[in-house]
Amino acid sequence: MIKLGFFIHFNKTWLGGINVILNLINLISEKTNSKIASKIKIIIFTNSKKKLRKFNINKKVEIIENNELFDFNILLRIIDKIYLIFFGKTFFFEKFLIKYKLNFISHTTFITGKNSYSKSLIWIPDFQYLHLPKLFSLRYKMFKFINIRLYIKHAYKILLSSFASKRDLKKYYKILDKKILVNKFYFNIPPKNKLKNFNYLKKKYRLSKNYFYLPNQYWIHKNHKVVIDALKSLKNDNRISTISIYSTGSKSDYRNPDHFFNLMREIKENNLKNNFKYLGLVPYLDTMSLIYYSSAVINPSFFEGWSSTVEQANAYNKILILSNIDVHKEQRPNKAIFFNPRNINSLKKILLNFNASKKNIKIIKNKKINFKVKLNKYTEDYLKIFNKYLQVK
Repeated sequence: MIKLGFFIHFNKTWLGGINVILNLINLISEKTNSKIASKIKIIIFTNSKKKLRKFNINKKVEIIENNELFDFNILLRIIDKIYLIFFGKTFFFEKFLIKYKLNFISHTTFITGKNSYSKSLIWIPDFQYLHLPKLFSLRYKMFKFINIRLYIKHAYKILLSSFASKRDLKKYYKILDKKILVNKFYFNIPPKNKLKNFNYLKKKYRLSKNYFYLPNQYWIHKNHKVVIDALKSLKNDNRISTISIYSTGSKSDYRNPDHFFNLMREIKENNLKNNFKYLGLVPYLDTMSLIYYSSAVINPSFFEGWSSTVEQANAYNKILILSNIDVHKEQRPNKAIFFNPRNINSLKKILLNFNASKKNIKIIKNKKINFKVKLNKYTEDYLKIFNKYLQVK
């Protein structure tokens, strides 16, 4: 058996990342007909079993609450990295790996090294700091550069979520293709009969019948600003009465703590409260239901590694109104309307014409791919990592 470890710290792992990790864990656990999956024992290490229980996790998965790993201070981490460079394994972290007999650790930033008991599968969600450097401190960018150099040399595999990310990695760093696995994630979404009904949502959130849904965290690069600016322009033209946009997601952005409050103030000052409503952090099933009943889902982001929003909405065959960034195009949704995320008028035209008549907006339709085929390929591509290990054993 392979012991495969995942680490989830609720103060340090963003919600989107937790959903990606737990979705993959469940997909592996449910693959009862897979020879590789049947030989994998998954263990989640977390700082809070209580919080983890709120997620629907397969009963086969072992959950261990252990702060030993998460309490490593900066000095111990530096010592481990120096030890890694000279000896091909860590000193303090290695003891943890041996204690729990972990053969692999996945979707992590902890590096193990070629002489370690365990192999590390490093997940790099994106290279946003290379594309939007002004949003990050010099210290952050320096540590990123050092860490990625260490990943390339000492990790077993680097997991990326898009070919756009692979191009970034190969452009800025020397790395062999065999070290990289592009593993585009897809979600096992709730079936329609398990969703909340519209009347429930209408009563709970005071929904309009026709609405756009924007389920992005309030990080500055997610670009809620272009949506609000488009609404301001429509209001000035007296053409906004029929437009309702509902937004959900975390308020916090460590890079710009005032970002959410500045946007909310702008909405209030421009009397847009009836057109743009923030619903807060909502339960997962409510989020998926809001996607399902929406007229369209909006993602105006300046940058994505691989958009969860796009994949979840696409699984319900929704129209997506997307910024024209490379990753959104790579995701090839069934029905998409692309716009320039820096062009207010581009989005304004879409919002204005969407409900009245779609004749004046271009909906790009891609070939619809069977969703179960996508899920299966995602899981099988990931499991191939362990095939060689099992053959050797």
